[in-house]
Parts: sequence; C-alpha cells; structure tokens
Amino acid sequence: MATFKRHSLLSSFFTLFPFLILANPAHAAPYQTRILETGTTFKAPDPYGPWQMIPSNPTEDLAYIKTTNTGTGRVEVHIASGSSRFQTRTLEVGTTFVSEDNGTWQLIDADGDGKPDLVYIKTRNTGTGRVEVHIASASSNYQTRILETGTTFYPEDNGVWQMADFDHDGKLDLIYIKTRNTGTGKVEVHVASGASNYQKRIQEVGTTFSPEDDGTWQMVDFDHDGKLDLAYIKTQNTGTGRVEVHIASGSSTYKSRVQEVGTTFYPEDDGFWSLSDFNHDGVLDLVYIKTQHTGTGSVEVHVASGRS
Repeated sequence: MATFKRHSLLSSFFTLFPFLILANPAHAAPYQTRILETGTTFKAPDPYGPWQMIPSNPTEDLAYIKTTNTGTGRVEVHIASGSSRFQTRTLEVGTTFVSEDNGTWQLIDADGDGKPDLVYIKTRNTGTGRVEVHIASASSNYQTRILETGTTFYPEDNGVWQMADFDHDGKLDLIYIKTRNTGTGKVEVHVASGASNYQKRIQEVGTTFSPEDDGTWQMVDFDHDGKLDLAYIKTQNTGTGRVEVHIASGSSTYKSRVQEVGTTFYPEDDGFWSLSDFNHDGVLDLVYIKTQHTGTGSVEVHVASGRS
C-alpha cells in the first residue's frame, strides 16, 4: 500500500513544537488530526454511484450504491467492513431497482430494524409528477419495496435531498437543502414529514448561508441537542486554503454558526465528503471517501478526528 504524505502546516508546526499541544490544548481545533488513511478493496476510479459510511462496529462500514454500469443490470449495494479496514466485502447484491440515476440514493434504517434500507429519492422523470420516495428493505436483501410514494415537492434539483428523522417521531422525514434559486436569497431548509407520508411540510426556512455550491451540505446533530444542524463541508474556493467545516445550529433555526474551521485537508473534490461518528467516540468526524486520483489505485478512506 502506498505511503500517504501529510500536507498540513499545522501538523508540521506541532511536530517541531510538540510541547505546545500540551501547553495550550484549549487552542486546538477539530479536524486537524487524521485517524485513518487507507486504501480499500474497491478499485479506483469507480464513479458510477454514491459512496457513504454506514453504522457498524468497531468503526463504520464503507457502502457503495452502484447505480449505473452494473453487472446485474440492477442498482447494486456493495459493503466493505470497517473491522477489516475495508478489505473484506460483506455484501454485494443487485436490488429491486433497475439501473437509473434520476435522483439521490441513500442507505439508512427506515423501518427501525437496525439495518440500512435502500432509499431512492427520485427528483426527476417521475411517474407522479412529484418528487418520489422509494424504499427497499435490507431485511429482504433489497428485493422488496416497503414504500413508494409521491411527495409534496415538485421535481427540482436545486440542492441536496436527504432522509433523516428530523422531528424525532421515529419516522424518516424528507429534507431538501435548497442551495440555489431560492426565494429568500439564502440557502433554505425544507422538510416534509414522514408521518404525513411526505405530504405536509413541517419546516421551510432561510438560513445564515448565502447560496453557493462549493461543497457538500448535510443535516446532522452536531451539538447533540436533539435538533438537526446544517453542515456545509466547503471543498473549494475556501478562505483558509483548506477544506472547511461550517455548521449552523438547528436550535437557532440555522441563523447562528456554531462551527467554522479549516481542516487538515487541502481543497479537492475527487470523492464524497461527510460528517459522521466514525470511531464511535460521540464526536462527528470528517470522512473523505476518495474515489479517483488516489495514490493507492483503490478507493481510499480518509478520516479526520472531530475532537479538538
């Protein structure tokens, strides 16, 4: 496996002056220390669908939802275990979905059985004339659809779609982070409730962010207050010259920023960025799944610790 080179001025500074880490711990920032950099079982490049981390132990697993150019002619789910440092594939299966890419794919537990179901938020070319939610259950090995419904949203693709339990009622809600062509002149958060079968909107609000699309947007509970916060992982055109993490709190209805920091990563966009608790220490880490232009010739997983 190729050796990774660190390109962090902050890391070099601490190498020269390690006593400053102990003397001034309060001044340390999150996302400066990489806790994992590894190649995986997947060859790079493989740009035929989204990659994400999914819950597992002792660390998260690496999942690949392959939506086009599949061997089965179906959308496929591939999973490599975190316990094997992503060298062993624990699942490779074709699903109920014919290969297509007209929206957003996500693995998340939709039916409460602790297994990641396959969600397809279809945002264009829909039969109902609305954005649609389609879910195939993990318990059926992704062969049985447990939900197919149109929603309150008309088809559009001016931002990011995500499923999450926004209102903590045990049902996944449909979240639309609208990043351009917004009515408020700001990035907006729109939420349709799972309890209403996605017919009722329970939030529509402008945020502290001006419209831009230089990175990845995500809803996460960053500060553990039970409300989803709005995270922006800015991967290009940054002020610090680094990939940056910006977070607006859900408790302020996205008006106050509770985190803005440069990270150990230089700006690049050769894969998928996300915030997740990779090592289960209760703090969200910054995960970069690099799918092309990798040093190892394989898809790589890079993780920077969220701890200061």
